[in-house]
Amino acid sequence: MPEHNELARTNDNQTDTPSLQPMSFTDILDGMFSFYRRYFRLFFAIAAVYLVLGFPIDVISTYFVRTTPSTGTSIIISGFSLLFTAILSIWIAAGLSYASALVYLNREIAPSAALQHAWRRFWTYLGSGILWALVVGSLFITIIGIPFAIYFSIRWGFYLLPVLFEGATARNALRRSTELVKNTWGRVFGIMLAISLIAFMIMFILETSAGFLLSLLNVAETEAAEDIVDMIRRLFFPTASETGWFSYTIRRLVSMIIATLIIPLSPMGSTLLYFDLRIRKEAFDIEMQASE
Repeated sequence: MPEHNELARTNDNQTDTPSLQPMSFTDILDGMFSFYRRYFRLFFAIAAVYLVLGFPIDVISTYFVRTTPSTGTSIIISGFSLLFTAILSIWIAAGLSYASALVYLNREIAPSAALQHAWRRFWTYLGSGILWALVVGSLFITIIGIPFAIYFSIRWGFYLLPVLFEGATARNALRRSTELVKNTWGRVFGIMLAISLIAFMIMFILETSAGFLLSLLNVAETEAAEDIVDMIRRLFFPTASETGWFSYTIRRLVSMIIATLIIPLSPMGSTLLYFDLRIRKEAFDIEMQASE
């Protein structure tokens, strides 16, 4: 299909013929970390937008929520902050995915160009994401539908990539994801779960280390948590009432810097898995060699 060849047509900055081949789980992990190490400036520059825009909004909204006596106003401010953070996170993830694709294909890309491309396609993949969330969320809240929610979350989970790389529409992106995942659901689920767990564990270790260091410096709360859930909640989502305003601001800044460092991992892993599926199912490697 013509819409599957958009990457082959954007070949202006090619530096070398990419080596395309099916990847195992270890190949995907190795590629994910090696790309991040070799192109750290590129990925960090894209992810840093999350820190630069997200941190001020978080601090300002928290301040007004604390100082505003009206409950309704506080809810509106909190809702705006959550919406802004969600939009920002989706946009950054899309920019990282697009940059990962060009890195994988051995092409040069500037951080601003990756973010611009992601923004041009923003409303399309946002529409796909809303469709995905409506179905998966509706199934999840029924409890009995949780297994189906997990199934469809993986089956349609690649909607972002066809929108960015193939010019797919919102509905067609979900269909394309189904085509790619078909007959390989278990493998895709295992790889995506492993990538998510690895990213979470790295973030947990960094957050724990940072929290311990800040406690030693007396810029983080040291009150004992009620249970393990409360400990994790305070670690990742401390409140200003628990820590004090100064401590909260420092803690959130450190947390968002850590998040900025970890954010690129999942988009990179998903992008490599996307290309692996296309190579296995559609001989994408042969298609790229022919187009070049």
